[in-house]
Amino acid sequence: MKTVEEYLNDPRILNDPDMADTLEPVKEIHAARLKLQDETAAMSPAERNEYINDKARKFLASIGVTPRLANMSGQGKLKPRAVSAAGV
Repeated sequence: MKTVEEYLNDPRILNDPDMADTLEPVKEIHAARLKLQDETAAMSPAERNEYINDKARKFLASIGVTPRLANMSGQGKLKPRAVSAAGV
C-alpha cells in the first residue's frame, strides 16, 4: 500500500497543470484522496463505508478517544409546528 508521500509523486499530481502552483497542504489533501480512491475502488458502497468507519475507529482509539454515538432509532419524523407571525 502506497503512502500519502508516495502519492505526492504520482503522475496524476505531478502532471496536473492545476497542481503546479498549488500550496503543499492542498497537494497533500489531493494525494490522500487519491490514496483512498485507489484503496476502495473495487469495494461496494457498504464495504467502503465499513472500511472508512473502521479506519476512523482505529485512529480514534490510537489517540485515546472513545466515540460517543447518538441512537436516533425510534424517533420518527419531525412534527411540524404552527407558524406564528414575527412580533406577535
